[in-house]
Amino acid sequence: MDTTSYIALSRQIALQRAMTVIANNLANANTTGFKAETMLFETVLEEAGEPRRLAFVQDVATVRDDAPGPLVPTGGALDLAIQGEGWLTVRTPAGERYTRAGQLHRDPEGLLVTADGHPVLDEGGQAIAIPPGEPPPAIAADGTITGRGGPLGRIRLVRFAEARALRPDGNGLWSADAAPIPGASGVLVQGALEGSNVKPVLELTRLIEVTRAFEGTQKMLETHHELVRRAVERIAERAA
Repeated sequence: MDTTSYIALSRQIALQRAMTVIANNLANANTTGFKAETMLFETVLEEAGEPRRLAFVQDVATVRDDAPGPLVPTGGALDLAIQGEGWLTVRTPAGERYTRAGQLHRDPEGLLVTADGHPVLDEGGQAIAIPPGEPPPAIAADGTITGRGGPLGRIRLVRFAEARALRPDGNGLWSADAAPIPGASGVLVQGALEGSNVKPVLELTRLIEVTRAFEGTQKMLETHHELVRRAVERIAERAA
């Protein structure tokens, strides 16, 4: 394969990965607390003999948009949105994880859990229990949960010194090697959820642009291959 084909192929591989990221954003346009992502590309220069240098394209990272999503009122007593900085801490079989998806409910044991059944932790790192027969509690902006008999606990809200330390773990959960910092500046809003920060119209526009670029590169490859084929045929005719 010649250098033209290599360069075009590197572009197509990068564009294909970009399409995958955009498609994932669109698929999660209505996912609570989802953060949109975009690909980061850079030019890779390779020596190709004097005096030429070839420029390939390579995707080097996936960049997350940490901008908050819109606040969506639901009226649900156990629906919580985080306005501003902060993450809920939950306990999973794989250890502590972090989320901004506040679709909470009480499990059969009376624990406050996420939609996937992971217990939400309080400031002491313990699961929060709501006594049997207790009506939906009030949840203050600082995370304090109050029932008929008084406080039931306080939801742990944490932050990270470097937001990029968080890695997606699936189903709205995030993991991090760095220890979380207690006392995030964000506040909890009861009866609402944080929507996805994906902008569907923008993502569709990007998808069209990337698709056209992929198709244009494919046409360039086909044209180049046709020129090579004709050149080979002419050389063969002259040699005959």
